[in-house]
Amino acid sequence: MRDRLALILPTALIVAAEAAFFQGLLTTSLSVHLFNIFLCVVLVIVTKRSEDLYASFILVSLLRVLNISMPRFFELSLYLFIFIYLPIIIAAFIFWYVLKVPEGRKIDGPLLWRFLNGVGPDDAPTFRWAYVPLALGIGLVLAFLEYWVLSPEALVPSMGLGDLILLMTVMVVFVGLGEELVFRVALQESVQERSTIIFAILFSSFMFAIMHSGYESVPYLFYVFFVGVVLGVAYWRTRNLLFVAFIHGFINFFLFSFLPNGWWPW
Repeated sequence: MRDRLALILPTALIVAAEAAFFQGLLTTSLSVHLFNIFLCVVLVIVTKRSEDLYASFILVSLLRVLNISMPRFFELSLYLFIFIYLPIIIAAFIFWYVLKVPEGRKIDGPLLWRFLNGVGPDDAPTFRWAYVPLALGIGLVLAFLEYWVLSPEALVPSMGLGDLILLMTVMVVFVGLGEELVFRVALQESVQERSTIIFAILFSSFMFAIMHSGYESVPYLFYVFFVGVVLGVAYWRTRNLLFVAFIHGFINFFLFSFLPNGWWPW
């Protein structure tokens, strides 16, 4: 019963907050997300269980709070992603370390490498170099489909090498890694421990889509849900965070660089 409460109540609050965000009610959305964070903290203290699930929902709401409230320091909006996602990555690392690494346990091998592979102290890292070109191919295909649905503008002022390297770094290291930590490593795994893998993938994909409500496009939400399922299945089958972070990052890289500038292969 308590696990159901930990799943249903934060989900309802996040959906309500994102519905407000979809309507352009930023203050309302921010207030509901902040209330969700507060409530999840209180429920962890009171119930003394479901810490992983509540922490996952805190990360989801924190992502939107940072997105709405982060001041703009630079003229180029691309830099804003660094300030939004770096706190998320740090918080997710703490989440992973506390839940995956038993107190006093020594870890064989680099701690960061295990974290980037999304595995605990007893699991072998699953990264393969073949994941990089595979992620590139999947990301390119999904980017073409997403551009057909959304048609966004480029996030870099030019197609120069420096701008492309900056965009690639931000989209893979910060956006891709940050969102996959929240929706796949934290949320999907927490739900999977309490349900089936199918429900966990569908649920995390639903939350992933909901958190893209700022684009104010219902067809786009359905497409993001589909992408979430692809990423969820990829993470489940490979158990590798880097693989899905690369896919996610490559999607955004092509979506906000080559495609808006008309660099089509036909």
